[in-house]
Amino acid sequence: MDTNRKCGTNEIAAYKSIHLRFDIGHQQHARLLKRSFETKDYLTPLGLAVLSEENDCRKKERKADPASVNTMSLNSSKHKGRSPLTNVLNHAQPGNNNLPPGTGHVVPSGQNDAHLRKYFSIVNEERFFLYRKPTMVENNFSKLSDEIILHIFRFLPKKALLRCSQVSKQFNQVSLDETLWTRLDLSCRSLREGALGRVISRGTVILRLAQAHVSKPVFAEGSVDPEFETKLQFLDLSMCSIDQETLRELLSRCRSLRKLSLENVPVNTECCREIINNVNLEALNLTMCEGLDCHNVTMLTKKLTKLHSLNISWTQLSRSTVEAVVTHVTPTLLRLNISGCRNSMTDDALQKLIDRCPDLLELDLSDCTQLSSAAMKVVCKLKKLEYLSLSRCYNINVTSYLQLSELEPLQFLDVFGLLSEQALAMLQTSFPGVGINKFMHSSVARPTVGSRRTSIWGLRTRD
Repeated sequence: MDTNRKCGTNEIAAYKSIHLRFDIGHQQHARLLKRSFETKDYLTPLGLAVLSEENDCRKKERKADPASVNTMSLNSSKHKGRSPLTNVLNHAQPGNNNLPPGTGHVVPSGQNDAHLRKYFSIVNEERFFLYRKPTMVENNFSKLSDEIILHIFRFLPKKALLRCSQVSKQFNQVSLDETLWTRLDLSCRSLREGALGRVISRGTVILRLAQAHVSKPVFAEGSVDPEFETKLQFLDLSMCSIDQETLRELLSRCRSLRKLSLENVPVNTECCREIINNVNLEALNLTMCEGLDCHNVTMLTKKLTKLHSLNISWTQLSRSTVEAVVTHVTPTLLRLNISGCRNSMTDDALQKLIDRCPDLLELDLSDCTQLSSAAMKVVCKLKKLEYLSLSRCYNINVTSYLQLSELEPLQFLDVFGLLSEQALAMLQTSFPGVGINKFMHSSVARPTVGSRRTSIWGLRTRD
């Protein structure tokens, strides 16, 4: 510290960011301190105080045994360093003008040079610690209500929300609000044990898990009540890596599902039994699912009476299984995709299907190679049909498609792999108001169509 330099107002602010420590052993140090701060008391503006390290017990011992004073002074002269401040308080004593503990002298404030010397002459044999009084950091977030913090959290992505939940108890409590977790997209993620259960237990309604990997168990032991049921209504598990037991565990907690996609996910009888407990299920996508035998399909078609969209294409259905579908499917069905039944879908089975579901709006019979030209007369009975796909149905005569002119509501017709360009042009002329070969893939009960990857069934999955 430069003794020739005076401490001005600007330099006081600089000193506020520094902890000052001094070992004052004689009058020269006192004069040095005086010249630095002049005769003004800058200790208080700086938040500093002078504290003694000697405790009251040592003073009492020296008063009781004067002979031990010399011994203690000799011991103190051997140790030049400052001893640990085990008895130094971290705050000044109120009401005594920042008195040093264990002393009866007042720290001079605005006194003259004589008073300053007198003060340090009394304590010149002691070692002192000059320190900053602690200042409390004010938490401005505590002034905000939970409603305001909740409104701010709604603009944060889920990763940032999880980090905010670890800041304080208030943030953690607000971050668990159900409105923040209504929609969630975990597609292409790898979920560790119990991670999925912790998320959906917060009240998730719309969940996308397409191409994700879910480890078992879904719910960690003791994390939820045995009778707990999720609030999931829209669940997309398309091409999800999940074993049958884990899938059964997840579906056992779902009783409010309205739309479910299990595309390319193996299922068994236990999984089907859990699915039928969702009595309000409206759309079911089972494209390329394995394990759909006659018993499971019969159970699904009989119990799910509120289905309006069913996609059961390319599931290697046997003839008896197709018979179960066309016999027990709910009559209120509006959209059906049963393509890929190369040897099991016949004209008779199609007749039974149309007799049971006369209100069909969309019907996909692609790759049902057993259908003949007689199937066109049966299809013409669907007076509300808007979309029809007969791609790669090679046994249907090209001229028989002209019978579809009776279907006035028909808007789209897909016949990929059947007609030449000239035949397609002639067919387009015969049906001027019908879009021909507009869709490569069917959208029946599927959660995503085309390039939409941030929504399922038209509902956003990301905030």
